Amino acid sequence: MKMFVSKMILALIATALVASSASAATVYEKDGFKYQIKGDWQIQLRQDAGDDQHLDVEYDDLEIKNTISYDLGNNLSAFGQLDFGGKKAADEDAKYMHLEEAYVGLAYQDYSILMGKTTSAADEFGVYSGMEDYGTDEEAFEGHGEESGDDLIKAEASIEMVSIIAAYEVEAENEVSEDTSFYDIFVSAEFAGFELGAAFQNIDDADTIIYGVSIAYDAKIVWVGADYSIADVDGDEYTVWNIAASVPVTEKTTITAGFNMNDSDVDGYEEVSEYYANVQHKLHKNVKVFAEVGNSDEDDSDMGYMAGMQIKF
Repeated sequence: MKMFVSKMILALIATALVASSASAATVYEKDGFKYQIKGDWQIQLRQDAGDDQHLDVEYDDLEIKNTISYDLGNNLSAFGQLDFGGKKAADEDAKYMHLEEAYVGLAYQDYSILMGKTTSAADEFGVYSGMEDYGTDEEAFEGHGEESGDDLIKAEASIEMVSIIAAYEVEAENEVSEDTSFYDIFVSAEFAGFELGAAFQNIDDADTIIYGVSIAYDAKIVWVGADYSIADVDGDEYTVWNIAASVPVTEKTTITAGFNMNDSDVDGYEEVSEYYANVQHKLHKNVKVFAEVGNSDEDDSDMGYMAGMQIKF
């Protein structure tokens, strides 16, 4: 087994060196039209945290991203995105790649609006810095909210140091893509190395309101962050908070560690904490190798760990 793992690591490094010349590809560009294709492939050896878990090869990302845009003049542009993922095909032996994102939109300077299938505004929230989770929700929006939608209308704006994202998921009742309706907003501000964030989400049918605040500071020699979020689900409250820190050991190597806690006022709910640490090393701006360990304080939970590589273009 040790021999096999050693050979796997050498193979990963060799592949990364070959791929280090990769870059984003513009397939076609003419008369204000541009078509770009990008990729994000991450494969890792992983053993989950928990009781009696086993090592396997996991496909975290196998994405092909297609982006088109038209320059309409007067700072106005039209854009579209079509992303496909192969994770399910690799992990679950599905026959086809699945659709991850599909939307069209208009942009004017630092403002844009789009509609289609994509992430919600609340997906931007949080300072959680683990590459995987180890038995807890990363924030209240993950465990009790909606972080994406396929009948979504989303608007974004940047005003000097402030960025605002707002989204609304259409209920689409009695249609093929029938979903729970929700709306959310995320606001962030950056100044003097600080980044402040706040998010709010309301899910109509589930009688759920979620909100959270975050703060992070980048001192160049160290980055630190914390967040706190609460989900009110039909009168029951669930809270999640995170602290994380990251240190750039060298120009290409970064070490990160964090702690996460889930709690609730619901009778019988047991507080669960999670901790993790990872190291990431860039072989190229688009290629990195990484390793991570993590665990939770749940009963009989053994340490989880993983190592792998990510290639982008």
